Amino acid sequence: MTSPTEHMEADSVSIWPRMEPFLLGALQVAPSSKLSLHYLRKMAIYVRTRDGCFPVLGWPMWRHIACGKLQFPEDHAWLYFETFDLLNGHTPEERLEWAECLSQCSTKDELDQQRNKLSVDTLQFLLFLYIQQLNRASLRTSLIGEEWPSHRTRCPSPSDREAKTSSQNKVLNWDDQAHLSFVQSHLAELLELLVEPGQLSQSGHALRDCQISLEAVRSLGLLLEGSLSPGREVQPVHKLLTKGLLQIRTGYSPLSHAFPLHQLLSCLHQSLTLNPFGITACLSSGKKLAWAQQGMLQIIAE
Repeated sequence: MTSPTEHMEADSVSIWPRMEPFLLGALQVAPSSKLSLHYLRKMAIYVRTRDGCFPVLGWPMWRHIACGKLQFPEDHAWLYFETFDLLNGHTPEERLEWAECLSQCSTKDELDQQRNKLSVDTLQFLLFLYIQQLNRASLRTSLIGEEWPSHRTRCPSPSDREAKTSSQNKVLNWDDQAHLSFVQSHLAELLELLVEPGQLSQSGHALRDCQISLEAVRSLGLLLEGSLSPGREVQPVHKLLTKGLLQIRTGYSPLSHAFPLHQLLSCLHQSLTLNPFGITACLSSGKKLAWAQQGMLQIIAE
């Protein structure tokens, strides 16, 4: 029997999109059509059924998939691979050492040999490729907003152009509200990429009663984190979902170490909220500094 405290904790759990993968990981270009859900579903099945691709994906196998099957130029394939690796918690010393090793390569063979040392978490890399769609929607919105000039269209003022540019830029990587909307809209598809091939239909969709393993949910830590209540310790999402009453809501089984997909999806949707450490929250809770405003006015006057 659950206590009133556990009920309160479950009701106050907040889960939010992490800023870093969207800000730093989603490239600010329209993604290739080969990164659509259709191709990523195929890739998710491929990497789980081939030796040397799961749970860790090395550069040689990713190059084979990206260049051989998705027809990416090799430099594009490396850009995605290296950008994802930048999101991992390497120390500055490790990053400097890696950059120096790459810079010392004088031939293509030496460069390949160095790159072959790099490997990434397979499921998290799939999620990273999926969130490239963030800018597909953003850029499409910007293009739709552009109207062909006509004799009835007034010439936009500088303030209009500035406001429009600001609005379009806001839609991109800095907008934590856009991150939340993206996750809310695409959460089911993100989870489907984590489901084992045996629990998918022939079209690649998750079966109604399919399960998703704890290890797979652990990879969601790339995109999501949360806390039991405001002011409490921030935790990886898989830890929150296996505690107390939330474990019951998600249907998590300690025996099978798995969640029913539909229960997990429902629980995540109920708990998703805006990042409390994001730009929107900081701006809404912050205060304008009077001394800073006065200093700026003085500089302008001079």
